Amino acid sequence: MKKNTAAILLLIAVLTVLAGCAGPRRPPRPDELHGSRGYRYFMDGDMPRAVEAYMRGYAAARGIDNAAGAARNLSNIGRAYHEMGRNDSAALYFAKAYEDFAMLGDNAGAAGAAAWLALSFAAAGEETHARKWFNTAQATINGSKRGDKGWDHYLALIRATVDFRLTSKISNESALAAAEKFYRRQPDPSSLAAIHLLIADAALAKGDCRAAAGYLNDALAGIDASQEIYKRSGALFKLATISFCAGDQRAGNYYYGRAADCAPKGTAVPPIEEVSSCGGVCR
Repeated sequence: MKKNTAAILLLIAVLTVLAGCAGPRRPPRPDELHGSRGYRYFMDGDMPRAVEAYMRGYAAARGIDNAAGAARNLSNIGRAYHEMGRNDSAALYFAKAYEDFAMLGDNAGAAGAAAWLALSFAAAGEETHARKWFNTAQATINGSKRGDKGWDHYLALIRATVDFRLTSKISNESALAAAEKFYRRQPDPSSLAAIHLLIADAALAKGDCRAAAGYLNDALAGIDASQEIYKRSGALFKLATISFCAGDQRAGNYYYGRAADCAPKGTAVPPIEEVSSCGGVCR
């Protein structure tokens, strides 16, 4: 019995020493807590609450002079607004985030904000600003000493998306194919899903609904793997349109119902009449 007691006391002593070596853990700061909440809301598709949490995170970061944290929260606010289709608001926050990242010398952060500015302007159909900010993103990361090869593929995806939003065509298909191959090797299901959604849109623009449906299902698999649930509704609405165009009312209603139920909060759900009206989408 005495031996067992001695062994237990020795174990407790060792664990105490190890805990002391590790040092006390720093409690999360208020800006980090708000940022974590914002991220959870964003991933769950509750964009208004995500904006609210990120704004609190921004204010908290400013209150302790955490400039990098403030810039991240600004960029995250822009992302939430972008997902809601409020591209004017998104652009305002991305522009401010870009300025702050640039002042901090964070080329990666600045390039990312510039890339999302390009996407927001492209979604609004403002070509001049979209091209300008894509070039800014490219120049910013090219001036960095990071040497991250992944940026070439990321920017290829951004450029392809900007091109498609403005012209309904992808001008750099070979670069996009190289990016797809790269993200398969990583693996990076989030980026793969973005590529497959884009290729599906391009196939729909050509009237090739069979190919589009295949890429949409690939995208859904990537969305599930990355747990970015907020992206699901966009793919499902397109599958509903394809089904309606094929004359399959049952499947169309099925996909439409799923899409409407999981649509991110803060986004407008298109009426079923709009989704079911093919307008010559499939040929």
